[in-house]
Amino acid sequence: MWKILKPGDKVSVGDNLRYRSNSNTQQPEAEVYEVVRTDQHYFEIVRQTEKDKVSEPPDRKAVRYTDIGYNVLLERRSDPETN
Repeated sequence: MWKILKPGDKVSVGDNLRYRSNSNTQQPEAEVYEVVRTDQHYFEIVRQTEKDKVSEPPDRKAVRYTDIGYNVLLERRSDPETN
């Protein structure tokens, strides 16, 4: 289940995140990102499909904690996915 990240929430390395749209509509095939580095003021994410590519370095995005809930809307996976 996906839960909304609120201002002040911290993430850990290995957490799965996805961007949330401004509207309440569901995004059917949203890109899922994994947290690969955390710091006091920001964290870095990599798209999960790019993480496994060996030929080229992954495209990292840095997200500041102060932007969560205001400029960036994110959701965190709260339980493991079942196949």
